[in-house]
Amino acid sequence: MTESTTRLRADARRNRELIIITAREVFLEQGILAPLEEIARRAGVGIATLYRRFPDRPTLIRQVALDNLALVGEELDRAIAEHPDDAWSALAHLLRRLVRLRITAVMPMLVPGLEDDIRADGGTLKARRNQLYDRLERLTRAAQQEGRLRQGLTPIDIWLGVVKLSRPLPGIGADLNELITDQQLELFLGSLHAVALDAAEPLRRRPLTLDELDRHLKRRE
Repeated sequence: MTESTTRLRADARRNRELIIITAREVFLEQGILAPLEEIARRAGVGIATLYRRFPDRPTLIRQVALDNLALVGEELDRAIAEHPDDAWSALAHLLRRLVRLRITAVMPMLVPGLEDDIRADGGTLKARRNQLYDRLERLTRAAQQEGRLRQGLTPIDIWLGVVKLSRPLPGIGADLNELITDQQLELFLGSLHAVALDAAEPLRRRPLTLDELDRHLKRRE
């Protein structure tokens, strides 16, 4: 392989990553019907380059979703590696990272463009989401068995809290948003932490399931 070929392939990978990262930001701001030309412009590539990597909007939406799930999985790996014998600390580490990175905030925006994959029993997106949910459920259960995470909580409760915390408040600057988010995140973690509460007292409501969440999200259309 020549040096020029290697450089071209590296450029292609970098362009692809830039498009995905930019699409996540634009979709969060404007929804999944945002102009693809705007995504290409912000990513610093031509619209033809975008279409070479992602031939249509559904393909780009799906890839943004898959990339988000992969990033969450990587952060989960890091959190567990840094806190191998402390599930609560691993969970708190994960939530702080996800809120700071804001990679989960866009997921509800993507759902209307992912209906076929979510409905498909063998869909790659649904399979990866469910695998990630299972891993989060094991971490959640381990933290509860430690007596450090409030009983009755599910990964969906925690995930939805992270999604809401990851969305910046409109009309205020980035610095103030960061201060507010950090404070609200610590309050959220405090409400989850069994040491700060009565560990034996569960939340007084029926947990939301993945299937119910899918139905509610579909109903928004």
